[in-house]
Amino acid sequence: MSDHDLHPTRPRALSEAPAAAAPNMGMGVPSFVQHHGIARALVQTFQEAIGAQIALRGALTQEEFTRAFDLMMDNWPRTLPLFARTCRGCQDGRTDPAESVTLELPPGTEEGRRRDFVTRLMYSSVTQKVPEIADPVTGNVFPRVIVPGLQANLTALFYDKEWEAMNADARSIFQLTRAEREEEVWPRVSRHPTLPVLTHALFVRVMLRFKQFHFQRQSFMRRMTTAVNARTFSFADEHFELIFEALFGHLREEIRTELGRARMDVRYGDETSGHLLRIFDAFDTLRKQRAVPVRTMGGAVKPPATVALARRR
Repeated sequence: MSDHDLHPTRPRALSEAPAAAAPNMGMGVPSFVQHHGIARALVQTFQEAIGAQIALRGALTQEEFTRAFDLMMDNWPRTLPLFARTCRGCQDGRTDPAESVTLELPPGTEEGRRRDFVTRLMYSSVTQKVPEIADPVTGNVFPRVIVPGLQANLTALFYDKEWEAMNADARSIFQLTRAEREEEVWPRVSRHPTLPVLTHALFVRVMLRFKQFHFQRQSFMRRMTTAVNARTFSFADEHFELIFEALFGHLREEIRTELGRARMDVRYGDETSGHLLRIFDAFDTLRKQRAVPVRTMGGAVKPPATVALARRR
């Protein structure tokens, strides 16, 4: 033991860690307990290695440095559940925490999109803002039934290389948040210091594909009706409005002020905020037109589509 040891009664971390772990091997001790012991040993080793240097340079007093690491070691049990979740994934044969994310999707569709992290991220935004509506006859649940159509639309908007780059970014979001269900993604993103910018960048890129709004809306509707079984669910204009607002509505707040628009242009490129504003204008115009009652032949007034949708609910 050197003269610089901060805890004379504490065994040296590197020399003692293997000996402490060896008796546990093969005796039913959970692997995450062993891994946590290794992590604790690394922290102690770091303390012992750098303590003498900090004391010599005078950046911190020895007491302050020791107190900081003692606090770290006292709080180590709080991190035990995190090690349990991480190592449980290793025991299940998963090395990537993003691969363990489980989204509530229609039966038979999860496996095909297991590595489609863009669709999973976009769908998580929809589920946060669109309430589920179950059809009493077929039992289909909106918005879950639109997932195959959502994937078909998203993949059709980009070239392969573009999609690969976006998918890598979406995957990193799931890795960093370690969200296991879609409702966990957005609260964890909002608490992260850098993930909101990366996450919003994906939604901005998708929304910019709607510069030719009316043409892209028609294409969206066509792909959706092709992917979704029309005999069990009829995807209509009102559903498009709900999905579009759920996907991109949060971007409205970012471009509501001049400062927000300037920040948007700096982050995502010149004229980005102007393009988004024009897309929102086209979307809002369409929604207003659909909300106006239509007078049919004979003078009867047909209720707006939004009212009709509310009645069907």
